Amino acid sequence: MLAGLLAIATALTLIAWTSKQPVDAEATLITAPNPPPVWGLKRLFHRPYAQPSPLTVPPPVLPQPLPPQQAWPELPLVQTQPNFDDLNTAHWAWPLLADLAQRDLVSGFPDGTFRPGATMTRAEFAAQLAQFNLFPNRSLLPAQTSYPDVGPDHWAYSSVQKSVKMGFLNGHPGGGFLPNQPVSRIQVIVALANGLALTSSRAATEALVPYADRDQVPIWAIRQLVAATEAGLVVNYPEITVLAPNRAASRAEVAAMVHRSLVYTGSLKAIPSPYVVEKAGLPSGHSN
Repeated sequence: MLAGLLAIATALTLIAWTSKQPVDAEATLITAPNPPPVWGLKRLFHRPYAQPSPLTVPPPVLPQPLPPQQAWPELPLVQTQPNFDDLNTAHWAWPLLADLAQRDLVSGFPDGTFRPGATMTRAEFAAQLAQFNLFPNRSLLPAQTSYPDVGPDHWAYSSVQKSVKMGFLNGHPGGGFLPNQPVSRIQVIVALANGLALTSSRAATEALVPYADRDQVPIWAIRQLVAATEAGLVVNYPEITVLAPNRAASRAEVAAMVHRSLVYTGSLKAIPSPYVVEKAGLPSGHSN
């Protein structure tokens, strides 16, 4: 028994001594051999030696910055309604005028009114076209911009020059511009069609069917009216089938048709209105 205790003590001393020895950096680890196979009756009760599976270390996960829209979500856009004393949601052109006013594309008078039913002069219409800048990428035309009734000291001088060079307006055969003359509805339509360079291959007899008063359209305006109708620029109030081409255009009508022009150019999204003559030549809300 004493011999056994002496052997155990010797073994523990040897283990403690070897654990303190430095590891050779160039030492090669040798895989332990597989245990010998077990045969015979012992194999039925023998539990095979399980080889340890290799340890897999996943790659380190580096923190990634959040996209801007997740780190700092965009706040919803707050759109204020236009504050005109004489205009509210009951007006027929409210959706179109409100959209323009929210984008600072139309403004009222110093007394806080918009005067939607008031007529617009040719000089005012030129100023409106210059403000909207409907076709900024189009090269200016070498058109006549010198008119005896619109001199450099006229308040609309630069607007008239710009609208003429952009192809929207032109002077009268007599040589003047007639800045104080009220602009008619057909003149508004023709100006927008010319400035946007609208064309159409449809026959007038087909395209003008929606208008009950098509016989009142001047001959010089038929081509532009057909193109504007097909482009969806025409707005008729209160009767969508009545064009009233020679009646003076109101401020609301001009703004509504300019809005439709901005929709045509892709600058604005379309807003449903029961007074817009659609591209197919049918009233809004109808189909072929």
